[in-house]
Amino acid sequence: MTPSAPDETPVRDLPFAPSASSATATDESGAIPTPRAPFNRHVAVEGRGSGDATAGEGWRAVRARRHRALLTAAARSGLEQMHVVGWLVLALVPLLGLVAADLWRAAPVWLWAAAAGTLGGVMVAWPRRRWRASASSRRLTLLVGAAALLAAAPAALLPPLASAADEASTWVWLVAAFAVAVGATVAPSAPAAGAMAFAPPLAAALALRPLLAAGLPAAAVAAPLAAAGLWGGVLAWGVAWHLRRGWRRQMLLGLEQAARLREAETARDAALRADADKSRFLAIASHDLRQPVHALGLFAATLHKRLHASPDEALARNLMRSVDGLERSFNAMLDISRLDGDAVTPRSQTFPLRDIFRRLHMQYAGQAELAGLALRFSPGGKSVTSDPQLLERIVGNLVHNAIRYTTHGGIAVVARSTHTHINIEVWDTGAGIAAADLPRIFDEFFQVGRGERDRSQGLGMGLAIVKRLAALLGHRLEVASAPGRGTLFRVGVPVGTLGGFDDEVAPADTLPMSVDVAQMVLVVDDEEPIREGLRLLLQEWGYQAMTAADLVQAERAVSALEGRVDLILSDLHLGGGAGGREVVASVRRLCGREVPAILVTGDTAGQALREVVAGTDPVLFKPVQPRQLFEAMRAALQ
Repeated sequence: MTPSAPDETPVRDLPFAPSASSATATDESGAIPTPRAPFNRHVAVEGRGSGDATAGEGWRAVRARRHRALLTAAARSGLEQMHVVGWLVLALVPLLGLVAADLWRAAPVWLWAAAAGTLGGVMVAWPRRRWRASASSRRLTLLVGAAALLAAAPAALLPPLASAADEASTWVWLVAAFAVAVGATVAPSAPAAGAMAFAPPLAAALALRPLLAAGLPAAAVAAPLAAAGLWGGVLAWGVAWHLRRGWRRQMLLGLEQAARLREAETARDAALRADADKSRFLAIASHDLRQPVHALGLFAATLHKRLHASPDEALARNLMRSVDGLERSFNAMLDISRLDGDAVTPRSQTFPLRDIFRRLHMQYAGQAELAGLALRFSPGGKSVTSDPQLLERIVGNLVHNAIRYTTHGGIAVVARSTHTHINIEVWDTGAGIAAADLPRIFDEFFQVGRGERDRSQGLGMGLAIVKRLAALLGHRLEVASAPGRGTLFRVGVPVGTLGGFDDEVAPADTLPMSVDVAQMVLVVDDEEPIREGLRLLLQEWGYQAMTAADLVQAERAVSALEGRVDLILSDLHLGGGAGGREVVASVRRLCGREVPAILVTGDTAGQALREVVAGTDPVLFKPVQPRQLFEAMRAALQ
């Protein structure tokens, strides 16, 4: 066989190929030229070793960002305290009047006073919130440097007289104190503090010239002034450096904490996104899987009914058992998904416990008898306020769990009264639960006493559903156990207001009624296997069935039947067109009456689903067991 020729599509024909004029020639290594056209790039996965080459560069970038952050914070801190520096500059004017009153006779002193007053007023009135990170450090340094020059300038205006020596010395000490105060104020900014530290030496240097011109001894004048100026500058810088060091330490600690907080927030956001993605994936995957499981259950039920009393009945029965086990697993995961997705809305009412206990006894008495266990229910004529279906599910899961983990003795379900609640208690004589396992028994997929899950004992989701349902209803749920003696589960339900009831068991109302008159059911589903499975199963039950894939076919079917539709059985989502609610509304409009309807869906979350569940039409979740479908249809047709 001749191998196929490689793809010889010209590069110029590709939609993203560069033009001949813009592309560069490939090099000797065969590298593909980079086009000049802009491309949006994203590296989804970094290759091994690619991060090592940029590790040093990344560290330098981190250090550079931290350095910029410190400079910005230092300048901002200094500018926020600028009004304090302004008041200190304004204080220089009256201090000069106290130290050297004779200087005010000269015009330059008045010019200096005007400059000091202007600079001090600007600093006091400085808008503390108006600053820019790029220019704030330079601006702060310039303002503080101007204040240092103004503080040192009066020393140059002293008269060349011997009597001015004391005034010069006093002013240098005042400038030193001024420098210490300003340096402490702007200490976070090293350039600003350094600019102010030059004020005392500068004042001493400016005061030396007029004093030496007066003929004073250099040793007697220069040494004290120089010592005062140098000491004042060193003191101002030392105080500023000490305060800056503490400020820097606190800032670095704050930056590290902020970085850790950002990392924690990033990790939290990533975990939330992963959890949301997981929930979305499970919802989509479970919906896609429930569709074929739902169809499989319908076909298996039809096959089981047709093979009744035939040599192949055992095969059909085993197939039904496998399908039932698969549906139970899906329903357990479906319940968890619905409860986590807020798709279940409790409908509280007051009702007697007798009805729930009677139905649970009918449901589990056979299982208990096969296991050799005694099963007793004692409602005590009490009534409660709760959602009857959800409460029945809670007690039913507890009873089922007790039967599964009890090998001898029995199970007792009793109702005990308190002032405000009725405690429904499920007692068993099983092996009990160790104290270390009690907090974990309500976790998903956890099975007591087993290192690995035993598939024959279920998924380990029953108690997890019980916990979520109790939290949804606001009922107190507690457990107590003694290893080797048994376990007690207690559910606290608010007391109802109905009168007392006796413990007599009323006739069962859960047996299916036979279909005496063939009724027409309109089946609407966008998947052909489900439509065909429902049609065959309904015909086996004695119903007439008409199928449709969407709204248009449903309207045609209603027209062909001349409006003789007794029940609508529709999927909630029908591809990309109109949904189940629109189909129900259209059929009712064409029939001119309120035709009963049942909606079936595989979705377990979403606002649209919550609205449907809160509506008047019953909703079944795929996969639907045939028995459950039969009961729902009978209730709707009644």
